[in-house]
Amino acid sequence: MNRWTWRLSPGLVLACFLSAPLALAQQPSLDDLKKDIESLKDGQKAIQKDVQEIKALLQKAQPAPPPQNVVLDLSKKPTKGESNAKLTLIEFSDYQ
Repeated sequence: MNRWTWRLSPGLVLACFLSAPLALAQQPSLDDLKKDIESLKDGQKAIQKDVQEIKALLQKAQPAPPPQNVVLDLSKKPTKGESNAKLTLIEFSDYQ
């Protein structure tokens, strides 16, 4: 072979072979695009309806009961800080 001989790589041949059907593929028609848009609009309306139903359910839900004052007897328990503090933080933990 002389140095001007062209060689086709298998990858190039495969790429040309696979791209041929894509070049011949038809573009979607205007009617097809309109149908797709209408389908998307219908889906969006269904989602909006579901969101409205969820909002209505959440508005009907019972409000949480008001917090209750709880009094715990912590005398003779290990503590940190002032014994007459307005807020007491209690930590429950398990050391297993």
